[in-house]
Amino acid sequence: MRGVARRSALTVSGLVLGLSGLLTSTAAASKGWRLEQPLDSTVNRIYFGVTATGPNDTWTVGSAWNGSAEVPVALRWDGTKWADTITAPVTGTRLADVSASAPDNVWATGDHTTEAGTRRPALRPRAAGPRAAASRSIVIQRWDGKAWTGVEHPKPPAGMDGFPIDIAAFSPSSAWLVASDFDPKTGESTYHLEHWTGKAWEPVEIPQVGSRPLQPTRVSGTGDDDLWVSAAATTDGKETPFLLHWDGESWRQVEVPVPSEHRTGWLVNHVVPDGRGSVYVVGRVNEWNPTGIPAFVTRWDGQKWAPLAPSPFDEINAAALDGSGKLWTAGWVPGGGHILMAAWTGTEWRKDELPPEVAKTAEGSSILGFAAVPGTPGVLAAGLGSSGGLQSTWGVIASHGLR
Repeated sequence: MRGVARRSALTVSGLVLGLSGLLTSTAAASKGWRLEQPLDSTVNRIYFGVTATGPNDTWTVGSAWNGSAEVPVALRWDGTKWADTITAPVTGTRLADVSASAPDNVWATGDHTTEAGTRRPALRPRAAGPRAAASRSIVIQRWDGKAWTGVEHPKPPAGMDGFPIDIAAFSPSSAWLVASDFDPKTGESTYHLEHWTGKAWEPVEIPQVGSRPLQPTRVSGTGDDDLWVSAAATTDGKETPFLLHWDGESWRQVEVPVPSEHRTGWLVNHVVPDGRGSVYVVGRVNEWNPTGIPAFVTRWDGQKWAPLAPSPFDEINAAALDGSGKLWTAGWVPGGGHILMAAWTGTEWRKDELPPEVAKTAEGSSILGFAAVPGTPGVLAAGLGSSGGLQSTWGVIASHGLR
């Protein structure tokens, strides 16, 4: 299976092509997006994931470079200010995703490497090829309202690297994880679904497609009885995407409709629940490089599929509903180094930009996560700005419709 996150923060350096003409095909930027932190306070940081349980409890996680090692970062907004919280372990670790069901139940996951003195690229692990990196293992932390504690996770098989892909947390005794075991010698990965029972991570078998192994790619949901998992089956290098639903007792499997035939197939890289029993599915062609073929978005209401208009992006880097139920996505237009957002109005995609401070400071930018803020119509976005091929980075937290 090829990587789902084809253009993440790593490739920002390859997209730095200047700002002239970047927005010639887009509408005027909304004034609704604002930076939550000034960029001069986020130097050498990258924010990967974001989550919220309410307007006074929002989180973003990522990593910072302290001059000699990569250290994990977990920031919380308490209704007054953003403040760092202390996580462990410290050196050689980044946090790549975060999910919360309550202010005292926040889960963060990332990876740890023995090569603590080396600055690793800002890359979601799915977009990986053969490399000679130090051994890596999955790191999982839980916030109980007062402090972070480590949650034990099995180490990957000998000679393999372990990476978290996606996490969905519903209670202290229930969290779901999609993870991968990566073989650095061959560049091949295997993917698996796991469930935290309150005592240990247990593997979860998902329905298969005949003799073809079905590997999970994303997990999300509104609860343990409304869980969504995207997956892919591969035949002769061609991938077919599927959607699975767990109602607490059994799985239901449906094939995801794709816009057209493609020689290497299609992948799902985002699953966005739309209330109970319905979900948006976001995907792209199974190719590493930009293709110009639009990403697809379709909605499953539990009975039938309803495709949306073609996305303005060939890959959607992040997707989520805002607090009012509007779908937001983030991606790039051809020739642009700075990421754009696009919101679905119900009939069309409306493009939008990050606040202008990002373009004034950085040559390129990326949004790696979105999250609705319950109790508000708003949405948060987390990512980074970069210059000099990631030699300089700034963590970006932006909000729309909050303050």
